[in-house]
Amino acid sequence: MTNSVHLLKHFFFLILPFLLFSCQTEIKENVPTPTPFGYSSVPFGEIATGQKRKDILFVIDRFMEGVSKKDTTIIKEILETGIQKIRYVVRTDTTYFNRIDSDTSFKDFLKIPETFQERYWDATVMSNGYIASVWAPYDFYTDGAFSHCGVDLFFMVRKQNNWKIAHYGYTVDQKNCFPDATE
Repeated sequence: MTNSVHLLKHFFFLILPFLLFSCQTEIKENVPTPTPFGYSSVPFGEIATGQKRKDILFVIDRFMEGVSKKDTTIIKEILETGIQKIRYVVRTDTTYFNRIDSDTSFKDFLKIPETFQERYWDATVMSNGYIASVWAPYDFYTDGAFSHCGVDLFFMVRKQNNWKIAHYGYTVDQKNCFPDATE
């Protein structure tokens, strides 16, 4: 019996790695997995086009306007209350992130005397009609001078046929905006 158990252990340890290795699925980067058979792709979202894209980006445009004008009326119109924003700061000597109560942040924002301008481009907009996400590079100016660049990420919800920002985050990059610039 001992010999059988010994052989079984060797068989198990010799064959198990082969079985595990052969069962692994190869992961290919940047190759989309097709929708499982029987599912429609619509409930899972798609790149927003046409009027759907325009409606979603209208809210992002209003956000940029609200920031530039420091207009809390605009911000309250498009932002859900009680949400947090995530800010990830990238500097030459350090990186860090923090979560900030958005309502408090905008109250503090109004106290800053400088003027601001933020602009975005090349937005990627995904939606299934009920929720949406917007990913867009941006740059930011304080009193007309370049401050930083980064990426904005907005999560949106549709309420009563209007889009609202339900969560957002952004990077504040003061290190990587101009990779070809010499110091």
